[in-house]
Amino acid sequence: MALEDRLARIEDRIAIAELRHEYCYRADDRDWDGFAALFTEDAHLDFGPVGTFDGRASVRRFAEEIVGSEHPFLVHMLHNPVIDIDGDTATGQWYVEVPCTFADGSAGWIQGRYDDTYRRVDGEWRFAEVLTEFNYLADYHEGWADIVAET
Repeated sequence: MALEDRLARIEDRIAIAELRHEYCYRADDRDWDGFAALFTEDAHLDFGPVGTFDGRASVRRFAEEIVGSEHPFLVHMLHNPVIDIDGDTATGQWYVEVPCTFADGSAGWIQGRYDDTYRRVDGEWRFAEVLTEFNYLADYHEGWADIVAET
């Protein structure tokens, strides 16, 4: 592979990682417009038991009305990215851990995985699809060990 191609691949990997990081910061900071702007117009978001959301406007409503109202506090932490690039499309997998508070005032832990599809639009990487799989949503004091042991 030519040096220019290798450099472009590295730049794409960094841009995709930064996109995923922006997703987390925008959600944690309650920047719903900025969050939605990270998605393609025809994006698909599958948030497991919470539901599916199609299109950028629907993704924004999900973020504000569900994430924002159910979690007054969130801090996303990402781990173990695997990114595969094929021209102007790419896929990625990430583990995510989220210490949080719930609307009832309790604290908790969320852990799962993002399976992403990215598309380059006007030179910028955007989320075309995000599939989320949760391993646990646990009460802070009770922990997650019993939940994981049951699966």
